Amino acid sequence: MKYKRFIPLLIPFLVWFLNQAFLSNPEFFYSSLGLGVLIIILGIKLFANSHSAKDWIPFIVAPILFFLSFSGYATIIVGDSWIQAIFVLIACFLFFYFRTLYYYFISDNTDWTERLDNLLSMSGFLSIFAAAGLLFGLPAFLNWSPIVTIIIFIPFIWLLFVQFLPIKKIKLVSTSPILISVALILAEFAWVFSFWPLNFNILALFLAITYYLLLTITRLYWDGRLNRRSLRLPFALSIGIFIILILTARWL
Repeated sequence: MKYKRFIPLLIPFLVWFLNQAFLSNPEFFYSSLGLGVLIIILGIKLFANSHSAKDWIPFIVAPILFFLSFSGYATIIVGDSWIQAIFVLIACFLFFYFRTLYYYFISDNTDWTERLDNLLSMSGFLSIFAAAGLLFGLPAFLNWSPIVTIIIFIPFIWLLFVQFLPIKKIKLVSTSPILISVALILAEFAWVFSFWPLNFNILALFLAITYYLLLTITRLYWDGRLNRRSLRLPFALSIGIFIILILTARWL
């Protein structure tokens, strides 16, 4: 129906409004997150029902994790302008995601599949950064063991990889060992980084880069293009950024 074209505009606005509500009244924080998740799920369900898409559940992963991770990240940073910028970022991502998903469902054009694939990769990188920043920053306010970081990150990472399965036409059962291995590896990196005496934003960036590298390897494997040559550039970029950050970051 024609009204579904307005969903990519309506949902970002409603989520932005909910974020503003908990900013003005912190007691509304959890209610805001719950309502935002519900709105996102309903929007994707409407798309799926109108186009008979059976495997629609993985498509809720990217917008929900992006929304939750950045909304949480906004609670530990300082500065109203930065917080408002994050709320705008969430709304913009939701707009582009729902717009891309709309055309992905109604069109057989592979261009929209590629755009959705790239959008998931980008959102995963940013979601990992925001979630890691939140989890690395919270110990400054809460006294908890780094093991908590690992426990939280394993399902989070696993979902970020699972969301690619519908567009890659891959069954979960056939690739479960790979997904579990990648989730455990990245969770171990999160545990190691949690001991480094660096600013939580730098640590979060380290983990996001590690996620990008593991995701690149996994996607190449799924596409049957995993070889030494295809890995040279991702490895070189990741190692180069790591070295620059280590040499320039201020150690605590």
